[in-house]
Amino acid sequence: MEFNTYREVLAEIYLASEGRLELSPSASMAELREFENDLGFPLDPGLRAAWLEADGGPTWMPVFARPGYLSGYGFLSIEAATERRRSMKRNAPRYADYLGPQPQDPRIQAGWFNNGWLPFAELGGGAGILMQDYCPTQEGTPGQIIAYTHDPDEMSYVAPGFEDLLEESIAEISTYPEEYIPEPEELD
Repeated sequence: MEFNTYREVLAEIYLASEGRLELSPSASMAELREFENDLGFPLDPGLRAAWLEADGGPTWMPVFARPGYLSGYGFLSIEAATERRRSMKRNAPRYADYLGPQPQDPRIQAGWFNNGWLPFAELGGGAGILMQDYCPTQEGTPGQIIAYTHDPDEMSYVAPGFEDLLEESIAEISTYPEEYIPEPEELD
């Protein structure tokens, strides 16, 4: 599933739940090229297309769902993704001696930060973060989606790629819209 289709279906789910999906205007190609230059690697085409559709949205507005969890993640802007990445890098030394739940998924590099992890969605101010993984282990796949979850602190595998996440996410939100779509009175 491509992000433009995903966005249309998600907007219909919001509307059916008496809500309105609010996303920011798209990022420019120049912004994306600069972002890729700063990252040191090209973006996955699916995530790139998503930012060309919308440069994030309000972080309290669920845009993505992690399959199997009733948790909605807001879509980060390029600027917010950059800042979340910096924050993870700054905080990683605090976890140096923390092992977390064992064993960690063998598709994911060890540790709490890797330059090849790109946050693109979060919930609860960073209590949950979805990332695209550009540096998996030999058992993983470039572009796979991983998640950081606080309490208990862990890194886990979510989906084989961005398009897979979109399909699984829209299925989850379609099945349980009341868990993801804020009630109109909650927004006042």
